[in-house]
Amino acid sequence: MRTPFRLLHLAITIFLLGLASIAPATAQEDIDISFSSEKIDSYGFPELLVTFNGSEFEVPTEIEAGYHVVVLTPSADTAVYVDFMQPADGLSEDEMIQTALQAAAMDEVEPGWTFGGGSYAMQNMPTRFIVRLDPGEWQIAASWQLDEDGAEETMSLNPLTVTDSGASTAGEMEPEPDVVMELNDVEFGGLDAAVPTGPTLFEVRNVGEQPRQMVLFRTDRALTSDDYAAWFSSMESESATPAPPPFEMTWVGYAALTSPGYSTWIELALEPGTYTATSWVVDPETGAPALLLGMVQSFEVE
Repeated sequence: MRTPFRLLHLAITIFLLGLASIAPATAQEDIDISFSSEKIDSYGFPELLVTFNGSEFEVPTEIEAGYHVVVLTPSADTAVYVDFMQPADGLSEDEMIQTALQAAAMDEVEPGWTFGGGSYAMQNMPTRFIVRLDPGEWQIAASWQLDEDGAEETMSLNPLTVTDSGASTAGEMEPEPDVVMELNDVEFGGLDAAVPTGPTLFEVRNVGEQPRQMVLFRTDRALTSDDYAAWFSSMESESATPAPPPFEMTWVGYAALTSPGYSTWIELALEPGTYTATSWVVDPETGAPALLLGMVQSFEVE
């Protein structure tokens, strides 16, 4: 969600430094990591380890197609991000890395890229989530940065060959989500009913035509796109120091960029309250983040 609406670059950047999906988790009072893995671990899917050792990522180079539990582990004092990407054709290695960083850090997506899903880990806490990868050549796009204000983000692309096991998928065990959260370009689906407290498996499924991600906040009230638009508009009219949001937001969970037809399964143990799902991916036609086009949806946990 870190990308600023182009006309509000300064104001939103200041906001994003505290509450970003991948930016350092420095505003600790605005972070309440709610990932869990009780249900995820019950399926027995093979683990795919993405571990940052303090200088580089340790990752596999070949796996079989199908479901995998990704275990994303930061080192001390770092925040780490991962997504499974297939770059567009015709790019040099440097161009691929820069485009992947642009997608991860600024939510600006170039045509021709495929995103298989991912998430984020910080505060020395591993995050476990599920992806399903098709056979082919992928890149494990993994980035890290120090868990502090203004830290530079470093992106790496790690080749991953996903092989076809040759076995039939007819009897393959599939995750059984408690909630299917649909990403549909400018709106969310599947969040009309209340969600129970405790460990809940969310399938964040892209049913639209453009890549999207999801940043989930606990908020002090239900919010809409109009609330964000009004706040951003007020910041644009302020002087050098933008006003704080007129509502409370606490970061609780995140599903990284996912292309149409793909899903990321994340498990969250949520307390009772109001929660608001948002998507910050920049729309290529308008230059606005998706949440200003309608992609904001609140729901209750009770």
